[in-house]
Amino acid sequence: DDSQLRAIAQIKTLLGKNQFLSGLTVVVDDTREIAETQAPLYIAVAVILALIVMSVLMESWFQPLIILFSLGLAVIYNMGTNIFLGQISFITQCVAAVLQLGVTMDYSIFLIDRYAEEKQRFSSREDAMAEAVTVSLTALMGSSLTTVFGFLALCFMKLGLGFDIGFVMAKGVVLGVICCVTVLPSLLLVFDKAIEKTKHKVIIPDLGRIADWIVRHYGVFLIVFLV
Repeated sequence: DDSQLRAIAQIKTLLGKNQFLSGLTVVVDDTREIAETQAPLYIAVAVILALIVMSVLMESWFQPLIILFSLGLAVIYNMGTNIFLGQISFITQCVAAVLQLGVTMDYSIFLIDRYAEEKQRFSSREDAMAEAVTVSLTALMGSSLTTVFGFLALCFMKLGLGFDIGFVMAKGVVLGVICCVTVLPSLLLVFDKAIEKTKHKVIIPDLGRIADWIVRHYGVFLIVFLV
């Protein structure tokens, strides 16, 4: 608790150059200190890698920036609403942002792909986005709920850390979906011209033939995986 951490800090001020403190509480405190100082590095690496992958695989250089901005807001909302818990574990504090980024990123990509399809059917961008949000929300509700309940299952662990991570991540997924169908569509409509100007050739090949071949041989795949 806080009194122990203050005591450790006071004792450390009394130690000489080659004198060190030991014990379980000290180890936990040192681990917390290391984790908190390196958390920004973890997040920065995750953002950079996600930016590189999405920039190459998506059809616009600008889309990944919009996605990360939207997801960044969801992460900030999630971290901010943790105030209602009173306190959270330093482990949760370190891993929640990166976990939330990885878990909810595909929701944004799904909405963007759907919007691109609907733009070919509607003359108005707003109508296309409205339809994309409607269709996407139905799919995202099912997908996100399985993730939410998966994280909530951690809350039943006897170890207190399970409830901590489980509740924070479940809340993060819900906030991620909300931002995906509110903030992201707004950003896409505002920066639609910039997205069009920064389009590039997509390197992902057409996977239709592979998909057809897999479907034709479904029995073989079922037997192989059962074995």
